[in-house]
Amino acid sequence: MTGYLDTISHPWNRKQIMAAMTHKFMEVQPSIDRTPGGKIWNDLKGLDDTAWIFYTSISELIDEICIFGERSKDAEFWNKSNEKTADHYTREVKRKLYYCTSSLMTLVDISRNFDKRHKVDGSSIKRSEIFTTFGLHNFLQDLRNFNTHWRIAEANWSIKYDMESGTRTAHFQIDKKDFLAWSNWTANAKKYIQELEGSVDVYKILATYKKQAQAYYAWHKGAVIEQNAEALQQYFEYTRIHEGLRQYQKWNMLLSHAKSDTNPYQYLAKFLSNSQIESVLSYPKQSEQQMDALIRAVDTYQICDQNLKAKLMKVFSVSDSSLNL
Repeated sequence: MTGYLDTISHPWNRKQIMAAMTHKFMEVQPSIDRTPGGKIWNDLKGLDDTAWIFYTSISELIDEICIFGERSKDAEFWNKSNEKTADHYTREVKRKLYYCTSSLMTLVDISRNFDKRHKVDGSSIKRSEIFTTFGLHNFLQDLRNFNTHWRIAEANWSIKYDMESGTRTAHFQIDKKDFLAWSNWTANAKKYIQELEGSVDVYKILATYKKQAQAYYAWHKGAVIEQNAEALQQYFEYTRIHEGLRQYQKWNMLLSHAKSDTNPYQYLAKFLSNSQIESVLSYPKQSEQQMDALIRAVDTYQICDQNLKAKLMKVFSVSDSSLNL
């Protein structure tokens, strides 16, 4: 789909963006989003969202393990009459483990697609520097297929006491034999399982991988921004101009149609924070200084001209005498 702006060569100016809004209002932002910087930024936001879903899935899984550890301290927890037994928490952890592995695969796919569309220099080198636990990434990728095509991993709760520190920790562990019964592990994933000491500790594994993933995607986002600074700057400039024009139209309409018997101060809380309200009210009531403070607080796009200011002062019934204060 081609919009009015798409027919104009870059860079676009305020007058051209205003003309595009007049021509067909709804086409302007899509045209801005189709610029090189817009494509990069919106793809990056999609990658951010996917990473957040993955991190949140891990946090929820770890929280579930911790909840079991806390609840199971109570002797009543182990009574057969208790509805939420260890089996309940086992099911919850298995469910959330599935979410973790599924969201990881989605993150990997979206990250690969992003790098195909927007080349990021040094990404393969950085991955090898950060994901240093050999086979862990392969294991978690294969775990998703294990859960989907084989069975949800069976597990056992393990409660450990540290007599010296007096601490008690709960662990959700899976026997390596249950994993190795599946024949479709990749070589690196299988080696990772085999070299683990004892059972597979879900809490420890996912906490380690989450830390590595967060470090990599923080670096990745910074690299994308640095390497595409010019395209992003142009995109954000267009967005700022467009949003400023939209804000101007909105405030012009609101101020033009404000009823004369309306108390405008009742709307301050709708548009300002408490600290901003305090700043505005620190100036004399219905004074030009107060209006200037209000404009500074609201006008983040610096669109207020003499026309808007005159309408604002009329709404607040600013008297001519205040101009000499």
